[in-house]
Amino acid sequence: MKRWMWLALAAVVVVGAGVSLVALPAEQEWTTSSPEAMAAFEAAMEARFKLYREDEMRHLQRAAELDPDFVLANLWAIRTMFDKDEEAANAAWDKVLETDASKLTPRERFYVERSRLIRAERWEEIDPLLDKYLADFPNDPYIVYEKADQHWKRHEFVEAEPLYRRLVEIAPNWVIAYNQLGYINMSKGRFAEAEERFKSYRFIAPDQANPHDSLGELFIAVGRNDEAEESFEAAIEIKPDFWAAYNHIALLKSYNGDIEGAREVLDRAKTVGIPDGWLAEMDCLVQYKGLQDSGSWQEILELSKTSKCVEKSSLNWMKRITHLAACEVGDWDTALEIERAGEKQLAEMESKGSEIGTRYLDMTRATIEHLRGVRLALQGDYDEAVERLRAADELMTYIEAPSAIFKLENRMILAELLLAGGRDADAHGLLAKIRSVNPLWVAEFQDTGFKRLGLERG
Repeated sequence: MKRWMWLALAAVVVVGAGVSLVALPAEQEWTTSSPEAMAAFEAAMEARFKLYREDEMRHLQRAAELDPDFVLANLWAIRTMFDKDEEAANAAWDKVLETDASKLTPRERFYVERSRLIRAERWEEIDPLLDKYLADFPNDPYIVYEKADQHWKRHEFVEAEPLYRRLVEIAPNWVIAYNQLGYINMSKGRFAEAEERFKSYRFIAPDQANPHDSLGELFIAVGRNDEAEESFEAAIEIKPDFWAAYNHIALLKSYNGDIEGAREVLDRAKTVGIPDGWLAEMDCLVQYKGLQDSGSWQEILELSKTSKCVEKSSLNWMKRITHLAACEVGDWDTALEIERAGEKQLAEMESKGSEIGTRYLDMTRATIEHLRGVRLALQGDYDEAVERLRAADELMTYIEAPSAIFKLENRMILAELLLAGGRDADAHGLLAKIRSVNPLWVAEFQDTGFKRLGLERG
């Protein structure tokens, strides 16, 4: 079993503890004979509710230790094993699936059966299983969230939005719904509504880090940088090891030319136990972004030959910067190699079907179109480059800060292309749209003479 299968579907539910439930599947929500294990499990659920992932896993492991027969604690704790020993994780997974599900609550049976389908790669049976359970227990917030999350991963926000609204109605303490509604509004460019949702989230849960972090992401998208940093720092003050906030401050500073400031944030993060994987990813971004800002294209290409920053199969920030460097120096073979690797990755993702999620497929497609557009622009084929960047824009949304930054960057390169091709009216129409989202970026773009790639007017 591939590790991505587990991460994609088996343990993605975000839940809350201590909420008032209506029409539950059973009076007993979880099956354990140990009060101590139940207390640890409830602590895990509270941590999950706050998006404190490491705390959640620690409590789940403790619950499983206190009651080795606690099925859901064991099932969800397996997630931590995949990074260390995939073979052992799969063996533990198989052992959990040997459970006599008849002794479990209906909700627990759902999670075990869904996990069984994932393990067997019977993807086409998962949706009917979820729909049946939702029909039987329409007011169970766990399953309402699962259904909403299913649509979320597929980028089906029209279907997801009413489910998150319903979650707020049937379980008001599940404030994570406000978070998801805020991001849906961001994805649609409804920034005022997104801000209202995130501020409601913050008002209801001011002592949690994530509401402040999510609001900061919105502020990045719309160019309110001081407010963004203040919001991220508020998240860190509440929970000093909340890695997402450090990540977002480093991202903010990197894209505003403050590379030294970004490095200082990462140095802070290293002192509070941030997961190594996230630190490494942000270290890479800061390093590559600094080289991009100084136009050190050849140094980027040399670095990419030995750096672990570009080893991943995904088209991450560093591969995009490496592709740009190749195009800037006319190394078309390297640029095409990166594009073809992306196309291969996309084909592999498409072969896996709906379990990957439309959102991730669309972002991969958008990135490939963006890379093609950049290469064609610097090769002088402005008309075709415009089409490729427009195709990328259609696939992109403003959901979350990294996506918003990428969409804005793609649009500004498109505006530069339109100007270079003598299509001034189209360019200024596009700039007006960008300005309506993030006037700061447009002002800075204008100060450069509307240059991102350095194109000459045709």
